[in-house]
Amino acid sequence: MKTLKLLIALLLVSFISKVSAQEEAEKSKENSSKETVTKIIRIKGANGEEKVIKKQEVITRKSKIELNPGDEDKTNQSASYSDAEVQVEKSESSSDMDSYTKITDGKGYVITFLTKTGNKVSKVRPLNNGYYIVNMGAKDNCIGHFDKDQNFILEAYDSNSDQVITTIYKPN
Repeated sequence: MKTLKLLIALLLVSFISKVSAQEEAEKSKENSSKETVTKIIRIKGANGEEKVIKKQEVITRKSKIELNPGDEDKTNQSASYSDAEVQVEKSESSSDMDSYTKITDGKGYVITFLTKTGNKVSKVRPLNNGYYIVNMGAKDNCIGHFDKDQNFILEAYDSNSDQVITTIYKPN
């Protein structure tokens, strides 16, 4: 009985080591790097109030590693890198941005928009593709969506200027 247990344990260990050795050989030949560049701008007003603007760029570079086919028998092989993809994500925030708080209800959210002039409570209902209809009163309906930083971007039509006005609210 002990011999059978020992034999099964040895087979199990050898099987696991064989599988993990094959996993190492199948790793992707891709090289990636991520770089974050942050700029912070501080502006002091005449009243002594300070405005902070933060701009951030995340640069992701992915490149493929190609080994020289003539160096297959050598221990140290020469490699060349070719850029496969470069992706830049930009984000910007400011200390004077308005903010919001949200509470889920059964059909969507109740969002309170916190501005310098006062607070507005709105009902927010989901549409398709991540967009929401925002009801701010009897005739004030807007469309909004969340960006990757969880900022709520509100877009409203102004009939006087015949333009779409975009307002960004950061989470509170």
